[in-house]
Order: sequence, then C-alpha cells, then structure tokens
Amino acid sequence: MRLDRATWLLASVSLVWGASYTVTGWGLRELDVLRYNAIRFAFAAPLLLALVLLRERRGSIGIARRWWPRLVLSAAVGIVAYQLTFSAAVALTTVTESAILIALSPFCTALFAMLTGEPVRRTVLVSAVIAMVGVVLVVVGRGTGGVAHNRPLGDLAAVAAALLWGAYPVITRPMLGAYSPLRVTAWASLLGTAFLVPISLALSPLLQTERHTGLSALTAWSLAFSVLAVTIYGLVAWYWGVQRVGSTQTMVFMFAVPVAASAFAVLAGAEHITALQVIGGAIVLSALAFSRFKFGSGSVGQREAASPQSRTTPIRPKRTRPRRSISGFR
Repeated sequence: MRLDRATWLLASVSLVWGASYTVTGWGLRELDVLRYNAIRFAFAAPLLLALVLLRERRGSIGIARRWWPRLVLSAAVGIVAYQLTFSAAVALTTVTESAILIALSPFCTALFAMLTGEPVRRTVLVSAVIAMVGVVLVVVGRGTGGVAHNRPLGDLAAVAAALLWGAYPVITRPMLGAYSPLRVTAWASLLGTAFLVPISLALSPLLQTERHTGLSALTAWSLAFSVLAVTIYGLVAWYWGVQRVGSTQTMVFMFAVPVAASAFAVLAGAEHITALQVIGGAIVLSALAFSRFKFGSGSVGQREAASPQSRTTPIRPKRTRPRRSISGFR
C-alpha cells in the first residue's frame, strides 16, 4: 500500500516539475525573471520554514553560525543564480531545449566533485559525452513551432543553470551531516529571498513602467503553482516518497521530468518538437539512466547522476546516515 501511494506521489511530482517549465513561462510574459522569483520565494521561504518546524519539532530549527558562510554561498548559487538562469532559459528558449539542457546538471555535479578531489568513475564521464551527443541533436533538430525569443541566449542560460545546479549539492553536502535537506533548503531560500526582494524593487524594469494595475489572473496562477505545487507540494511529496522507496527507485521519476516538460508544452500548444529532438532527448535520458543505475552505489559520480530534484535520502541517525545530497525544485 505504501509503495503504491509513493509511486503515485512521485509520478505526480514528475508531472508537476515538468509542467513548471511551461507554467513559469506564462508568468514571465508579464514579469521579468527578477521580480517573478522575488515574489515566488517571498511566499515560498516562510512556508518552507513552517514545514521544517512541523517536521522537526525537537529542538531548534536554526543553522549553527559556523555553517552560515556555506549557507550564504548555497543561497547565492542554488537560489539566486540558479533560479534566475532557469527562468531566463524558460523565457528565452523552448521548453524542450531548456529541460534537456538543465537535465545535464548531474554530470556537472560529477565534474565539480572531481575538481574537489572526489573519485568519479570513467563510466560517468563516458555517459556525459554520450549525453552531449543527444544535446547536440536536440539543439540542431529544433523545430519552428513555439515561442523562443532568443534561442542561443536561452540555451546558454540553460547551460549556466545546469552548471549552477551541478555545483549546488557539492556546496551543500558538508551541511547535510548535521541538518536535513529540507532545513538547508528552507534557510537557503530565506537568504535568497532577502537578496531577491530588495534587488527586484530597485532594479526591476517592470517597476519603471506605468503599469500598476496588478497581476493578471494567468500570472497569479503561475506564481501560485510555482509556490504551492512546485516548491511546497513537490518537496514534501518527494521527501516522503524517497523515504519509503529509496533514492535508486525514484530516479526513474526524475528521468521523466524532461519528458513531462515537453509533453505538457505540446499539449498546451506552447511548442512543437521534431523527431530529431525526440531521438536526442532519448539519448540524454538513456545516458543519465546508465550512469545512475549501472554504477549507482559507487562514487559521487554515480550517486549524483540524477536530476536536481533527486538529491536527497531519508533522514537517519547521525552516525549511521550515509552522505546525503540536497533536494531541489524547479
């Protein structure tokens, strides 16, 4: 019974995170990326902290002072920089291209781990090369359908997002021996909000226009979906599911996110995909699956060969808990 419920929940999270590419794009028709994310995290961060308070009722829910420099860096990379580049990619290029490119972030994690001295198997590097072949096919095979304001710049933003999200678990990993991924994510979100809100008030081009009539219903719905469905429901359901079926079994749902993103965009009439893009996407997902499942219990390279949202494991007693990786959200 539990497994069945977890399966349905994890599948729903894949659909929600896949749909977020298109839904975020709807909100970015009216708002710039800075203001959109400032509003989103101004609502999401307090709710995440409230969830931490509900789930971790024993003792303090804070972060020790010695971890704050790393926490600030985590917020700068994983909340501010990543979310802005992710939103820019969604706004400038197609959903299919942005989803496939950002799905490369686990290989970026393996690269950063290798640069910091952690072992990475050659198989992971070979899988990364194969995945890049798929990326080339996705980009070269782009169709004429859909709205893409600046595809080259959007693709660069997606690559930057993959690099940033690849670095995020490497930065946060040392903190996860002491704190749950949800607590680290909540505090990083709060710090990111403290930067995004004042900067958006000062720099957002939208505030310099004469339009002060409030947000449209579509933009408000996009923001509500990003806060409640993508961030709150997605994180809670994902943690619950991983704790019950394990991280390895949940990886298949992460590989489904780019597929769900493309399918939702097509069903919503936002874009059309080509056969070459389907082949390229299949190559990327196959490379990710191969690097994860064939050598999933090995070094960091294999453990991180999954989508950003997959980076979490159940909370166990400190002395028996394996090294965890942080969970993320779109």
